[in-house]
Amino acid sequence: MKEWIKLIEQKLQNQKNRVAKINTDKATVQYSEKIKLNRVLKSLTGDEEIVRAFLVDRLVNELDYKPDNIEIEKEYSVKAGHGKLSPRIDIIVKDEEGNPFFFIEAKAPDKFEKDKSEIEGQLFSLAQAEEKDFKTKVRYLVYYTADLQDEGILDKAIIIDFEKYRNYSDWENDGFISIGIELTAGYGEPKKQPLIKGHEKHDLRNKINREEIEGLGRNLHNVLWGGGGTNDSEIFYSLVNIILAKVQDEYEKEDEEEYDFQIYQYGNNVESSEKVYDRINKLYKRALKDQLNVSEQQKIDDDNVTNRNKFPLNKLIYTVQALENFSFLEGRSSLDGKDILGDFFETITRDGFKQNKGQFFTPTPIVNFLLYALQLDSLAIDRLNNDRELPLIIDPSAGSGTYLVEAMKLITKELKYKQKEKLKSSRQIKQRFEELFSPDYAENKWAREYLYGSEINFDLGTASKVNMILHGDGSTNIFVKDGLLPFRFYVKETSPNFLETATPETLYNDKEVNAKFDVAISNPPFSVDLDTQTQREVKNVFVFGDKRNSENLFIERYYQLLKEGGRLGVVLPESVFDTTENKYIRLFLFKYFNVKAIVSLPQITFEPFTSTKTSLLFAQKKTKQQVEKWNTLWDKHGKEWSFLKTRVTDYVKYFVNEEKINKKWAKDVVDDLEKENFENIKANIYRFLKDYLTPEDEKLTPKEFLIKYMDEIDNISKFERETNVFGFYNAWWVFGEVAKELDYDIFMAEAENIGYKRTKRGEKPMPNDLYDLEYAPYQIDANDIISSYDKNLKILNDLLAESKKVLEALENKMASKETELQKKKIESLETDIKEQIGKIENLEAEKDQVTLIFETYYDGDKLKTEYSERTDSELINHFKSGVLSRYKSDDIVLRSTKLLTILDNIRKEVIWE
Repeated sequence: MKEWIKLIEQKLQNQKNRVAKINTDKATVQYSEKIKLNRVLKSLTGDEEIVRAFLVDRLVNELDYKPDNIEIEKEYSVKAGHGKLSPRIDIIVKDEEGNPFFFIEAKAPDKFEKDKSEIEGQLFSLAQAEEKDFKTKVRYLVYYTADLQDEGILDKAIIIDFEKYRNYSDWENDGFISIGIELTAGYGEPKKQPLIKGHEKHDLRNKINREEIEGLGRNLHNVLWGGGGTNDSEIFYSLVNIILAKVQDEYEKEDEEEYDFQIYQYGNNVESSEKVYDRINKLYKRALKDQLNVSEQQKIDDDNVTNRNKFPLNKLIYTVQALENFSFLEGRSSLDGKDILGDFFETITRDGFKQNKGQFFTPTPIVNFLLYALQLDSLAIDRLNNDRELPLIIDPSAGSGTYLVEAMKLITKELKYKQKEKLKSSRQIKQRFEELFSPDYAENKWAREYLYGSEINFDLGTASKVNMILHGDGSTNIFVKDGLLPFRFYVKETSPNFLETATPETLYNDKEVNAKFDVAISNPPFSVDLDTQTQREVKNVFVFGDKRNSENLFIERYYQLLKEGGRLGVVLPESVFDTTENKYIRLFLFKYFNVKAIVSLPQITFEPFTSTKTSLLFAQKKTKQQVEKWNTLWDKHGKEWSFLKTRVTDYVKYFVNEEKINKKWAKDVVDDLEKENFENIKANIYRFLKDYLTPEDEKLTPKEFLIKYMDEIDNISKFERETNVFGFYNAWWVFGEVAKELDYDIFMAEAENIGYKRTKRGEKPMPNDLYDLEYAPYQIDANDIISSYDKNLKILNDLLAESKKVLEALENKMASKETELQKKKIESLETDIKEQIGKIENLEAEKDQVTLIFETYYDGDKLKTEYSERTDSELINHFKSGVLSRYKSDDIVLRSTKLLTILDNIRKEVIWE
């Protein structure tokens, strides 16, 4: 039984003046005879009836309304198309003159947000019918539910002044204003109690259920995006700014201070929309400095929370009022799970943001594959065990923060829940673990120290910040700046700041490196123009600063950011790996990184936004010793190329062009020619043309050999401007020799299917070559699930017993005098009883099946080790589409023995030193 239902039932049972009674076991409801019922009410038909019973009791026993003035289920006749409907109002509270003071539509808590669209038809339309048909005067329309908070069951209501707003459109145009959330006693004017930090009753709510936040998201979308007039992104950014203002309000308020992020009421009047805008705007401007590390005062002065031409004040009023009661900093300790505020933000990002050029967000399945392929879980465990730290992670082109948020969720999930047994049991490790991951409502607080990001697009940077906060990280390390700026630009007032420091590095042409981060993850913008400020600095910051190719500059930036052994996982266009113009960046990668893996993604990955073919690059930054070894080999084979080039050039002059060779400048060549040492000459030519030789070439004379390969000799003799930073050699000749001496395996894979196919109409599920889902959760509360079957069976059996009693009474009555009506009632009851017995038998069979599943596959609440790789098809089907489908897990399987997917293989084969 839901907790709020249990509390309501207990409260009604304990009342001395019992005007409403409910029995959840028997599913019955009963009201006092003093209350006017317009139809017979005996059965609890749903949670809404429980809310109504609670409210009737509250109206009489707490708010001093006479039961004689309460009417339930009054019916109206309303036109609908070519016919008529007969809708009913849940509760009317009349004054002494018979006029409806409260005109109430009651809702179950999980339907309150979802069904707000009914306010127009169920309240405004019926109130208008009430006044027209019965010549009364309605005072307040009330959309109501009972809200479970720490203090108990409280009112949660939208109260509409019907004298002021005679129709729905007028109320909508003013921003859906509610003049209170609690019903007043004794016909008092509803008042809106200000929200106060630390107040026992009137602080922000930190318990939120999933249904209401999902409903809130839908309603925000419908109201803010409804009616057209502006594009999706403009509304999205305005909403993000408003949420940021709310976050700022929660951060800065002291105990006993009233929050700024709320709509105030003065007497019977709600404050003006201009006053609300001014206060929220000031919050936003403070947030720019405190939350987004914006240091330019001119930027703060010029920017505003919304563009009033595109986001009108009535939408601001609606948004503030919709969000004001929720805590966005502590609201993750929800009634039914964690991260619902994060899910809420992901929903509005997905549904409300329109992607444009350079703003293609990486789909979450790709991000999660990349993070697990990097073995971020194992790295985090190792860092905590060995250093009592977690890995420093950065995304220098963060977009809306997806990589950072998913990294945060992964580390918390794996270390706190799924792989906790791999942590050392020493007191110091346990203590550090508690510091990082406790309490539950702040289990992601570790991310404030360890996650960093930058984003050049101001609106996206704001979205990234808000995204991380709503996922439980009050991150201070998001910089709304280009990720390619010199490190001195990343300044913030709070410490530590691992991004700001940099020192020149000899092995990197004396350019500055940061070298603080363990992991760099990103989807950099492809081939976009650089920011004006970045253009001024780029040549001083990057070895290839003159190239101005955005994705290649970011590859350099990853080197600058990572410490020795740091891991890189990024999305790159496939042109990086196979086009001539990108030779230089491939050489850079091989010089400064050990390339671990390349996974080619299908063309559909980023459709319908772009069809660019992409790959995932996984690499590890080399140590200084490894780079020095590369340099030694590079110089060795570079000098060899220079030597051979000179010799072959002279051979061409002598044998092909028939020119005389100057002994002063080419003594070795002349000596070989004079001694007719053609084997040595051919050996030099063979070595120079190493990649082109065929067995038949051994029979050729030096002249024939040179003539055959003149074009190849010409190509090999050149060095390209793009690679001259590596020396004035033919880079690919030299690279071939270095690669032979530093040979290592690179994991290569191509994914044809990635689990989805997106179109402008939505997302279609597809097979997935990258990874498999668990479906069967690692941990499950088996006892609670079995108990829920027992509770439902008790209810069904009680109803069956009641039905049998009624049937027995009818049969006894019929024995004395049989009527056709009685006969039909008995037949109907017998049918109902048969159906009830069938339901009980089916539920008992399902309970037995579920019990057997848990006994077979689970040891207590943990999945048995032998099934951990989720290869048992029966187990998978039970959760994927069977009796336990509501409990299925969307986590990724981490297999170590039976390798079925690309992720299985890459985690097995790639070794991170």
